[in-house]
Amino acid sequence: MVDEAHGIGVFGDHGRGVCDYFGLTDEVDLIMGTFSKSLASIGGFIASDKDTINFLRHTCRTYIFSASNTPAATAAALEALHILQKEPERIEKLWSVTKYALKRFSEEGFEIGETESPIIPLYVRDAQKTFLVTALAFNAGVFINPVIPPACAPQDTLVRYALMATHTEEQVERSVQALKKIFVEQGIIK
Repeated sequence: MVDEAHGIGVFGDHGRGVCDYFGLTDEVDLIMGTFSKSLASIGGFIASDKDTINFLRHTCRTYIFSASNTPAATAAALEALHILQKEPERIEKLWSVTKYALKRFSEEGFEIGETESPIIPLYVRDAQKTFLVTALAFNAGVFINPVIPPACAPQDTLVRYALMATHTEEQVERSVQALKKIFVEQGIIK
């Protein structure tokens, strides 16, 4: 099973995901993903062969008690898929701004790990500071999301800096400088 939550709309031909990117789609039994990230909607999907899907429909407790997606959410996700097909230049722009952001965060001394994704982890390594950094960034006009236990180990708290194809290098630069000031003031980086 592969979770494509961060892969759809980002990796592979026309944003088909990491399975497509690595040429392994036919080798994967279950592919699941969300409509709430690249597709700007709510809900999600799981793709497999007919027998597996039928088994999941009748045995997964969370599925049995869930509600159907609304027509509006489904239409929004479907239109986002159409846009990905018609406008592959959006993915190219996303990767261009991602490469710029990764370079700038590295140059400024942020700990980002081994990431190569448009969702860039900025390690804080302290739960209290993670929330403080999130609030200070918001006040400085930069929206980031905190990641704390149980979503990560206590020593691995971080904030997620997520890019879109519509972000510009100027916006990235402004946010890098704002976050650098905050991270330095909080003693997270030098």
